[in-house]
Amino acid sequence: MAADPLPAPAGQNYRVGPGTPILPVALAGIGAYLAWFGVHYWMSDVSWPSDPIKAVLTGKPMPANTRSPSGLSSSVFGGGLSSLGSPIAPTAGQTSQISAAALRYQGKGYVFGGPADVPGDWDCSSFVSYVLGKDLGLVLPGGGRFGDPGYPPHAHGPGSTAYMLYGLGIDRSQVQAGDLIVSVEHIGIAISNSQMISAQQPSTGTRVSGFPDGFPAGPPVYRRVPVNLFHAG
Repeated sequence: MAADPLPAPAGQNYRVGPGTPILPVALAGIGAYLAWFGVHYWMSDVSWPSDPIKAVLTGKPMPANTRSPSGLSSSVFGGGLSSLGSPIAPTAGQTSQISAAALRYQGKGYVFGGPADVPGDWDCSSFVSYVLGKDLGLVLPGGGRFGDPGYPPHAHGPGSTAYMLYGLGIDRSQVQAGDLIVSVEHIGIAISNSQMISAQQPSTGTRVSGFPDGFPAGPPVYRRVPVNLFHAG
C-alpha cells in the first residue's frame, strides 16, 4: 500500500498532482478569465449597466437607450444634480452667455491644479468651474457651487472626468458656442462649432484652439449645460 503523501513543507506550494503547483495554475486561470471578460465587455454588444460610462471611455455616442429623441442624453444629470429635475435644453442665447464669459479670459495663465482663486490661477477644469460657477452662478458637478467647501476658490474642485456626464450629451454636429468639449484629460468651452477656449499649459496659458483634432486622450465627448442650471438659484 502506498504511503499517504507528506504535508508540503512550510513556504512551498501545495500541488494538485505530481509536479503541478496550485498557485500558478490558479493565477493562470484567473488571468485567462479576466482576458476573456475584457474582450467580451469591450468588443461585444451585450448590454451592461455601465454602458454610458463605457461609451464615454471609448469615445462613442451615448447608448441609444440613454438618449431622448432630440439626441440629448437624459439618463444622467451631472452627478448630484438630480434634485433639479429632468434636464432642459437651453436656447442658443443662453449657451452663448457661457462662451462670452469664457472669452474674457483669453490670454490668462495656467497653473496645474490651480484652485481658480483669481483669473489665471487655474487649469483646464478649474477654469471651466470658474466661468460656470463664479461668473454665471451655475451648479457644478457634484451639486456644489463656487465657494462651497471642496470647490474653487478653496480647492481645485471637479476634474475633467466629472464634467464628462455633466448636463446633456450631444452629438459633434450639434455643438454650438457655450457647449463643453471634454475628455478624461482636458476640457474646453466651445466658442463655435469648430473652436474652443481652454486653459492648456503654462507656456500657452488660456487660449482659443480648434477641436477635436489633437484633443488629449482621444475623441472628446460633448456636453450642453441645461437651462435648469441657469435658474437653480
